[in-house]
Amino acid sequence: MNTYLVTQATGRQSQWTIKHLLAAGAKVHAVVRNLEKLPTVLNEANVTVFKGESTDSEAVFEAAQGCKGAFLNTFPYPPGIEAQQATSIVEACKKAGVETIVASTTFNTGDKALWDNNVTKEIGLHGYYESKALVEDVVRGAGFQSYTILRPSFIHFDYLLPSVYMNYPTLPIDGTLLHSLDDGVPIAHTDAHDIGKYAAAALQNPEKFDREEIDLANEFLTPVEVGEILKKASGKDIQVRKRTGLEMEEANDTVGLHKFHAWINTRDLKHGPERTKAVQAKFGILFTSLESALQRENTSLLECLANVKQG
Repeated sequence: MNTYLVTQATGRQSQWTIKHLLAAGAKVHAVVRNLEKLPTVLNEANVTVFKGESTDSEAVFEAAQGCKGAFLNTFPYPPGIEAQQATSIVEACKKAGVETIVASTTFNTGDKALWDNNVTKEIGLHGYYESKALVEDVVRGAGFQSYTILRPSFIHFDYLLPSVYMNYPTLPIDGTLLHSLDDGVPIAHTDAHDIGKYAAAALQNPEKFDREEIDLANEFLTPVEVGEILKKASGKDIQVRKRTGLEMEEANDTVGLHKFHAWINTRDLKHGPERTKAVQAKFGILFTSLESALQRENTSLLECLANVKQG
């Protein structure tokens, strides 16, 4: 029975990775910042919890003892922290003899021409993508026996509490999906369940996934399509509206997703669905739809929309 290290273990991507590893009979060493508030999965018999910051190489080294592989998940704020986290974790894992590392970054990071430009700088996302690219460089250059990079897009749990407040803050208040996308422009979606499934598979079968850099985007959905799915899954009165010019100015400093919508309006992502089909065909792991994810998370969805009237 192999043991795997999972960093940022209270995060939802990490929790799903742990669930899939446990289901496969593996053991997990989970690194957390706070031992007082642990999600249920970290109380499972085959999980050993270690307290430590991702930037604390010694704490990660202790947790990495006896681990065959590691799941690397970083957080981009404050600026500059991701590269520190990645470097500390990689150094500790190498020192502990970890053979395989799987990192989660973000959709489109591998296509530098798409984001390393003045438009991305003007919108304010260049630093975000540059940070993710630095994490990928650290992983590639670390010299592990094998590595895999996963690139999820907008994750389904971002429609739920507490993440919804950074993305669609009016949704839990009055059921309005307030967005900044142009008419007909879709946004790519990923289910955290799928991130965990690909991460667990790559950790357990490193030969198949070695040096693979995988975009995990599934459906490309417009806000209108998302609104209909939310309405169907919740039975609530969901309204969809694009921000006015003034609202966009205000959202620049208050809504994290707004900048991504503004950026997507300027990009051509038509290749996305083809990549989605190719990934599923190559690895044999099917993606989960937004509708299925919200059905699975129905209790959390209804909690998020508790103040919204019935449809």
